[in-house]
Formats: sequence, C-alpha cells, structure tokens
Amino acid sequence: MTKLRNGVGQPITSHIMLTDVCNHTCAFCSVQARAGDSLRFYEVMEYLDILQGYGLKSVILSGGGNPILYKSKDSKHNFNDVVDAIYARGLEIGLITNGMPLREYMYERGIEGRMTIRESWGTVHPDTLDKLTWVRISMSGFDHKENEVYVPDIDREKTTLGFSYVAHDLWNEPADPHHGKVSTRLDLISGNKDRAPDLCFEERFKELIDSIGLYVRTYKPKYVRALPNCLEPELIQRRCDLLHEMADRINDSTGLSDYRPVFVQYKPPAPPNVCLLGFIHPVLNCDGFVYPCDAVVLAAAEVGYREGNPNHKFDNPWRMCHWSEIAKLYEGQLPRSLIHEPGEICKGCVFTAQNLILEGVRNGTIDPVPPERPPEHLNFV
Repeated sequence: MTKLRNGVGQPITSHIMLTDVCNHTCAFCSVQARAGDSLRFYEVMEYLDILQGYGLKSVILSGGGNPILYKSKDSKHNFNDVVDAIYARGLEIGLITNGMPLREYMYERGIEGRMTIRESWGTVHPDTLDKLTWVRISMSGFDHKENEVYVPDIDREKTTLGFSYVAHDLWNEPADPHHGKVSTRLDLISGNKDRAPDLCFEERFKELIDSIGLYVRTYKPKYVRALPNCLEPELIQRRCDLLHEMADRINDSTGLSDYRPVFVQYKPPAPPNVCLLGFIHPVLNCDGFVYPCDAVVLAAAEVGYREGNPNHKFDNPWRMCHWSEIAKLYEGQLPRSLIHEPGEICKGCVFTAQNLILEGVRNGTIDPVPPERPPEHLNFV
C-alpha cells in the first residue's frame, strides 16, 4: 500500500489460469467459450521469475478450466510439477478447483516412513496437497450427474479447506457450441428466450441445504462461500436473501455456536471509476496474456448482454500485456487506470469496492494502516 501511495505497483499474489480444459460444464461458468488452451510449463516459470523480482508472495492456481487437469503442451509437466516448482520458489499456493473422482495412493507418512493409504484426486499426488496453503473446492458436482463433491484427504494442519457454491438457474441449449448449458435467457441461441429455466435454484433450495449441510458436518471446512450467479444481476439481491437463509440453517445444524462457516458473498456488479487491482493481483490466463482481474469475463458479459452479444471469454480490450512483458507494469509511475474508461467497458465489474479503496490509498484520502488483526492468509489479496 505504501508503494501504491508512492506511485509504484507491487504484485502480492497472481492468479494463474493454467488451462481452460475442464471436466464440468457449469451453466454459470463465466468462461464458456473455451479454445483448449494451456500454458506451457516454461511460460509459468519465467512469468514467476519476473514477478518475484518485484515482490510476489503467492500464487492462486485457478481456471478457466480445472487446473488439476493441466498438462503442458510442449513437455510432460503436469499439475504436480507446477506445484512442486512454485513451492520450491518459496511462494505460497492457493488452489481453486471443482475436483475430480478420487483414487487411493500408497503414501509414506511420518518419520518412520510407514506406508498408509491416502485418497486424493486422480491427477494429484498427496505430496502435492501438502504444499498448498489453501484449497477451495467448487460444489458444482451437485449440479452434475455425479451429485457429489470429491474431497481428498487434506492435512488440515498444513492446508486450509474451503468450499464454494453458486446459486443459479440453468437452461439446456443444444445449439450452444461450448457447453449446451447457459445461465441466462439471453444466452439462448435457439428456441423461446422467454421460457422458464430447466433447473431453477429456488426449486432445489431445500435439497441444497441438506447436501451442503452434510458436507459441512462431515468435513468441517474453514468456510463455505455462497454467492449468486453474477451473470444474472437482476436476481442477485433476491438470491442473496435466500442464501443468507441457507447459511443460517446450515450453520445452526452444526450444533456449535462458535462454528458458523457458511457466509454469503455479496458483490453486485457496478462500473468502477478506475482499475488498479491488477497492479497488486495480476491474472495470467491460459491464452498467455495478463488481465487486471479474474472477473473481466463478467464485465464483458454485462456489456455484451446490453449489446445483444454476450462474450464469455478472456479477450481484448481487457488484455494488459503478454506474460513476457509483465515487467512493464512495475517500471515507472502508475497510470491512472489499467483499463481505459473502465466505467464503460467494465459495467459488470465485481471489484469496484476494492478499486475504490486502492484509488483512495493512491490519492491520499485513505491511509494504508496495517490491520489490528492480520488475516490468516496475509499473502493473498
């Protein structure tokens, strides 16, 4: 924050979207238009080498697609190799994934080297799990035929476990070239755009309380983030009201007054005055370009809906630079905004509040005072 006040950016954490390959087809996914992109292993490593020179402290592996399915196009490196290399650099690592079916690993544990069985996702070795600072598992499995969320044996002394669920409606659209599922009427390619959704959140409300509540009581996660589908802005307030009721009922079901892990994330889209978040939290997408946040697709979709042409992919004009040029962001004085006229092209921004804080820090109306109680994961912002 002090560097920002002095006109210099510093990366604290960076999203890295390794691949847009995914094992799920979520209607609410902001990245529906996938191209089968994956970053090359050397690109990830060289990108990190540059950012560490400017103070990078952590990495969030996310998607796009499902990061645990990552395979480098020009080498045999996979998700485990990426985590090993990032961990060896001394960076903290967060993971956002919807998981995949589990398998049993013979695992060497303890100083005596005794072998035991430990479950992990089919592509992720238990050693890799132990190198993660935190894991957030999407509960999207409840929206698919497995009706299950796959939770590996995470060592809770090493890694924080969290869940996330997005409240949404679903329309089946056979003509959609990417998913066959869309999350708003305006995404429908064929048929009657006034038709009711095939799967309505309200109709599943009680079922989801039971399903999510069972996972809370079984796995005792640090948190469960419940949020509405940001692609349906007209429903956000109503859905948040229902989610608050869901949170209260699940939290009460734990029987523990001091353990209330379910919370509702309310971040209604609004056009920002400036875009500064990317100086602190740049996002490397699997197309090789760097973006100012991981939600530009939501901003793009909001503009696209207004123009009758939704855009569900990372694309121009939100690209800041190619990954190889990332150093340019941290040389010289900060421009007023990373995005030119963000109030026009980012009408669906969900980080407007954060950008207002950063703008206040930079112009001197907000003092960058350290918090009285630092957050648990200080190196992730």
